[in-house]
Amino acid sequence: MGEPRYGRSAGASRRAPDDEPPRGFHWADLNVPHLIESGRPTIVGWCVLFAVVTFGLFWFLGPKDTIYSFQVSQANNIIHGHLDMDPQYTKNYSVLERVLYDGEGFCFPPDEPAAALVSNARISEDCKTYMQHSLGPAIIVLPGVLLFGVDLNQTLVSVIFAAMTAPIVFLVARGLSKSTEARVWLTVLMVFGTIFFWVGANGGVWFFAHTTATFFLFAAIYFTITRPNPLFAGALLGAAFMSRPTVAMTGIFFVIMFAHLWLRPPEGGKSLLGRIDWAPVGAFFAGVSPFVLTTMAINYARFDNPVEAGYNFGEQLHQDHLTDVYPNGTFDPGYIDRHPPIALEQMPIFQDTAPYILPSWAGMAMWATTPAFLFALFAGIKERAVLIIGGVAVGLATFVILSRGVAQAGDWGWATTEIPLGIHLLPFWAMIGMSVVYSLIHRDRLIAACWAAIIPTAFFIFNFAATGWSQFGYRYGLDFTPFLWLLVARAIGDEIKWYHKVMISIGVLVNLMGLLWIYQLGDANSALGGFLRDILDVLGDDPSSWTWVRF
Repeated sequence: MGEPRYGRSAGASRRAPDDEPPRGFHWADLNVPHLIESGRPTIVGWCVLFAVVTFGLFWFLGPKDTIYSFQVSQANNIIHGHLDMDPQYTKNYSVLERVLYDGEGFCFPPDEPAAALVSNARISEDCKTYMQHSLGPAIIVLPGVLLFGVDLNQTLVSVIFAAMTAPIVFLVARGLSKSTEARVWLTVLMVFGTIFFWVGANGGVWFFAHTTATFFLFAAIYFTITRPNPLFAGALLGAAFMSRPTVAMTGIFFVIMFAHLWLRPPEGGKSLLGRIDWAPVGAFFAGVSPFVLTTMAINYARFDNPVEAGYNFGEQLHQDHLTDVYPNGTFDPGYIDRHPPIALEQMPIFQDTAPYILPSWAGMAMWATTPAFLFALFAGIKERAVLIIGGVAVGLATFVILSRGVAQAGDWGWATTEIPLGIHLLPFWAMIGMSVVYSLIHRDRLIAACWAAIIPTAFFIFNFAATGWSQFGYRYGLDFTPFLWLLVARAIGDEIKWYHKVMISIGVLVNLMGLLWIYQLGDANSALGGFLRDILDVLGDDPSSWTWVRF
């Protein structure tokens, strides 16, 4: 079959002349003398550097702890024989986002004050409380909880996973570009120039799931692009699924990228079915299946249904004061129009008093937190006229959206003026479509595979009632961020230009602002935040009265 082909000037063709081309994984690759003889200490050095720097910055600038360490509490409950959340084994039980189920449906235990918030609440002696999240991250922390108990610092574990993600990102970048400079900038983009920076440093129940899923997704991508191995890629995708079930929608990426292994070229008049090589197909499903089956077994043990993750029995779904949020349950096409205003339009809050710009708990547009993602819209497009027209259109769209955000500070009418038919968003949709079309025209398998992962995943998420509040950026976008990053890497190629660096640098500054504003300046007990507030106080301001983040 020859070497994998990802389209011209992608994947294997982007390797440096003195690098070996992508090949299957071999255990000998882990042999230390082999690493030294192959001239890889420099690569190892970059990996160690990124891991150490990532850990240091995430930990130093982050909150260092969270009251929402419910994966740790879930692990503690499992150790004590419970799939539910028993208060005696659960830390900070009073702030748990509860799922309530007794074998028949949603319920409340006797003498539960919260039952007053639900009309015709059903009381049951058998009602149990569960965590409203997949158990993958809880299984990850089981060894730590066995050693340290329920006081295991979940934020520390999250930062460790973020630090382990950084070198994997670098290794994937190495498989996409022959320029060391481009590899380094691409790694900085993903680790520090996206909301992964803020999310990985948090460690709370929602964000820890995102962090572990991102780690496993990048590891799966590594064993797809850099060291193709369907078994390992499938297993790592399965692990990501156990952290964030929505990433299952990205599975088509791996199907397309492994096509060179499982689909033989046409020959001898064989049918499509006859051209399939079932060995790599079987390996991929052998990797992913145990994780899917384990998740289904856990769902059945908890909710008597292998495909019920507990969302239909969530307490919030049934509370009377939240009926406007969940008028049609948790998933419904009627919720689709809720997400683009956050993912594409939401700006930081601009105001005419200090600190003038602050994050919104509602979120922030993905291109605002990571401007370099705009390059993804042009991946695979080589026609100069299309690039110019598309660039102008997207530039105008971002200007319109940003100007409406800035208009908040002066309370100008432009900030709330309704734009008919959402035409200001059309350039985004048009360029996505153009990138897809050109990936097919140019037979660029990598770009086509990325969009095949991003579009269905985003569409599925857009059907969810909630939009991610409270958050910095649009956290649901992390489920497909690795594939947006791949598109940016594909668009940058081997020559990273000054404007690429500028956009990446802006993204790093924006995400750094998120950490400083929310975790440091917004925390009265933060040492670094206190130091920064003292500096501002010396300059003549009184930062103690400032608001650093709001809805």
